[in-house]
Amino acid sequence: MARHWAVGPVKTRLAASIGQDRAREIYRDMVEKLWDGISNPLLERHLWVTPNEEVEVCRNWLQGADYTQAQPEGDLGARMLAAFEFAQKCPWAAVIGTDCPALHAELILEAGATLDHADVFLTPTFDGGYALMALREPQPALFSDMPWSTSDVLACTLERAESIGLRVVLGSTLRDLDNLEDLQILQSEGLLDVN
Repeated sequence: MARHWAVGPVKTRLAASIGQDRAREIYRDMVEKLWDGISNPLLERHLWVTPNEEVEVCRNWLQGADYTQAQPEGDLGARMLAAFEFAQKCPWAAVIGTDCPALHAELILEAGATLDHADVFLTPTFDGGYALMALREPQPALFSDMPWSTSDVLACTLERAESIGLRVVLGSTLRDLDNLEDLQILQSEGLLDVN
């Protein structure tokens, strides 16, 4: 799930520190690197983009998608659920955002393999959210009335999964890019090569 880097607000907390133009450049570079890093012949890559009128531009920007479409209306949960429902004929599917540069194809494949003995796989992030969710089948309860964009997303998702009897496996915690501190840490770890 990606936003076109040149349209609308991009990485607003980061932009508050370094300016919108620089935040756009960093986001664009990060997304391109991530897109290349999740390329693998064992994976289909579906690109769900926003804003809607930028689908063709994004198709040309991030080439090689097996499928490209606009994200549907609704909050993040509604958009993620739509992606899982679209892929429900597959043995499993994963949804990732575009702000965690440590994600790569092997991690996605490991998440899928974990679903042989689990219902949900999550890659937590240090800010209390998650960078990847993998499911064998859509789970609408994990997407409605969630505190999106807060530090409670992961905890609420785990509570909800437990309440409906889903087996959850957590991967290693990764850092996503939200603010200047994240940028500096990701640079120091070699995960973002920006000047």
